[in-house]
Amino acid sequence: MFKLDKNEQFNQMNIHDQKDLLNFLESYFIKYRDNISLNDNMSFGVEIECFIPEMRLYNTRHKKYTDFNLVEDISVDHCGWEFQSPILKNNLESWHALKATCNYLKKSCLINDCCGGHIHFGAHVFDDNLEYIYNLVFLWTVYEDIIYRFGNGEFINSREIINDYARPVLYKYKELFHDNGLPKTTEEFLKVFKLSEQNLGLNFFHYYLFFNNLTTTKNTIEFRSPNGTLEEVIWQNNINFFGKLIEAALNNNLDTEKLLYYINNKDTNNLIYEYSKINLNKALELADIIFDNNLDKLNFLKQYIKDGKESRSNTLVKASKFWI
Repeated sequence: MFKLDKNEQFNQMNIHDQKDLLNFLESYFIKYRDNISLNDNMSFGVEIECFIPEMRLYNTRHKKYTDFNLVEDISVDHCGWEFQSPILKNNLESWHALKATCNYLKKSCLINDCCGGHIHFGAHVFDDNLEYIYNLVFLWTVYEDIIYRFGNGEFINSREIINDYARPVLYKYKELFHDNGLPKTTEEFLKVFKLSEQNLGLNFFHYYLFFNNLTTTKNTIEFRSPNGTLEEVIWQNNINFFGKLIEAALNNNLDTEKLLYYINNKDTNNLIYEYSKINLNKALELADIIFDNNLDKLNFLKQYIKDGKESRSNTLVKASKFWI
């Protein structure tokens, strides 16, 4: 039905076409790929949070199977750990390393209601261009509901502690900028927007440190909203989505007036529950903004819609499997 290498405008679908799309997605599965067509200049890294009941086995042997660094993570639980990748690129070596690590972790590790799946992208691609930085913030804030549900990954809802470690940006945006206006320089923006607690879904703290010469490493923007997962297909789909979101921000032609209008008229009541709901029209709009081919759009929409269910549960509810 859909030619994967084409770039159809999904947002222009009528009701009949949308029904056909939803029917198609019911039997569609996301596959792991050797390449996701990211900008060659982009770099990224992942942090796989999990808990390991038999920790003693990992203290001595995990380096035999993965070059990801292992550090303790008390936000998960008393057996909580985090596997931090080296700097990765969109190449076969990186995708093989990610898949091998996930396959290794699946043997003994588990995901609980506290695990996150953080992704860092090199901030060098912004070249300290404040317009591009604002583009990312505007896109994120307008489509934050879509981003959170997509980032729930294999689960229908967000993890229990998301408001503690990946709070919606809309709250902070309204607090900082609604009455005071937007900062005029990159330095001022980073100073105002950074949080040492690193508790926003979109985090600029590491970029702030690097920009102000407080560190010489980890010049990154961090996406903290996704739930934890041990599934390499979901990791790759998340990396592809957030990478393409950044690429969309590196654009002088975004309709920022329209985005700001949306932001200023958004309500901040009970966001996490509202973000668990499906808004197909808005998801189709975002897909057309950030993706340039049907394959990426279908992979994004499948993970966003999942099995079409919504949940108000305080514990994670798994969706039907949608990847192979």
